[in-house]
Amino acid sequence: MKPLQGKIALVTGASRGAGRGIAFELGTAGATVYVTGRSVRGATTDDRPETIEDTADGVTSRGGNGIAVRCDHTNDNDVRNLFERIEREHGRIDMLVNSVFGGSESSLPSGEGRHFWERPQEHWDAMMVAGPQAYLLTSRYAVPLMQQQKRGLIVNMTFFIKDKISGNLYYDLAMNAINRMTMGMAKELKDFNISAVAVCPGWMRTERVIDSGFGPEDGATETTAYVGRAVVALATDPTVSRFSGDALVVADLAKLYGFTDVDGTQPLPFGG
Repeated sequence: MKPLQGKIALVTGASRGAGRGIAFELGTAGATVYVTGRSVRGATTDDRPETIEDTADGVTSRGGNGIAVRCDHTNDNDVRNLFERIEREHGRIDMLVNSVFGGSESSLPSGEGRHFWERPQEHWDAMMVAGPQAYLLTSRYAVPLMQQQKRGLIVNMTFFIKDKISGNLYYDLAMNAINRMTMGMAKELKDFNISAVAVCPGWMRTERVIDSGFGPEDGATETTAYVGRAVVALATDPTVSRFSGDALVVADLAKLYGFTDVDGTQPLPFGG
């Protein structure tokens, strides 16, 4: 039997990027995975080709059960309807992976410079609303379904470089808001046997990154399967509560659990 056979997971922002990579690996481990986002066949964001239906198909083809549900995670009605469906169809949820983020959309205005006072308000809204605020909204609906079985795992995708500003100021604030939120969630969820962790990938070769040709100066990159395998390792660890509240780096988890990227290597963390 696959390690996550019979488990019910939700991966938000799963039309592409880290969300898709995580959904695929959860499918490989046998989970039923609800994959959400706004990009559906015939109507995608930023005119990108990827859709949640394609992600769901990929989950199923890997041995899991992929279920695509269009959901704007900044919209309370959308999120409520999503969880009502999950409760109706399964009565519970075992794992939530928050992976939505609006800050990378090409439809955002570029602004007049790179400094925080030169950035338009839309940048703040995209990163904070379609980021930590969406994470919190989605988690609020997930927790009651986890409480029913007195167990669960919330994984918040984030990024940080210790003692440095991560990217621009708005991005750094959004990511660190997620990290602090994870700490607060862990404290309040402890009595209900629900764990909350933040997971920090390195420089991922997402669809957008590959198309743009961007890359780090040191050349250290990883596929989205790497973070997916980190999430599977956490989901199958019976002692995952020891990490609740922590921000965990994928490269460190690879060493701890012994998994690799698709090429058999263990890429170093960003800046490592």
